[in-house]
Amino acid sequence: MKRFVIPFLAALTLPTAIYSGIPDNKLGKWVRISKNWMIDTEDVEVKKGKLRFYMLRNAAKGDFTGSTQFLNDYTAKVRINCDDFTAGIQAKVEGGLLGPSYGRSQKMKLFKEHVGYGLAKYFCFATGSEGYTREDTEPEWVVKIINNIEIRKIDKKNKLGNINCDSPVWKKKPICN
Repeated sequence: MKRFVIPFLAALTLPTAIYSGIPDNKLGKWVRISKNWMIDTEDVEVKKGKLRFYMLRNAAKGDFTGSTQFLNDYTAKVRINCDDFTAGIQAKVEGGLLGPSYGRSQKMKLFKEHVGYGLAKYFCFATGSEGYTREDTEPEWVVKIINNIEIRKIDKKNKLGNINCDSPVWKKKPICN
């Protein structure tokens, strides 16, 4: 009975143990999108034709059994090229001379079971790649990411057009007179 009670009480008193490696103040930005994957809804990069997401993969029961066992749990960068409909996953590698880094990824064509397929489906329209349109129905986590992308676009636009006419550089320019 003690073997059951002690771990049970520890699980109740330490709920953040489920998300080990993620600081408590960052839990709001990580959202579970499937039984195996969580996504960072704030740190998303959108460039012309390309997307980059930070994700966490958790092994489900029975995943990767056998003698050729792959990594079960890892942090990764998922990069998607919307122009040629390919993706790559770069797993975070701990250690090394310079500390943690992201390994190389194999670029592959997207298929329905690949985690990148759903991401491409929801976000490729934001890259400006030809032929993609926004989905009619989107989960809450997708809306959250799209809103973060749009906020960053507005912030960037405001920074480029924000001229301080009180600064010595702009003070005598015709735009400020």
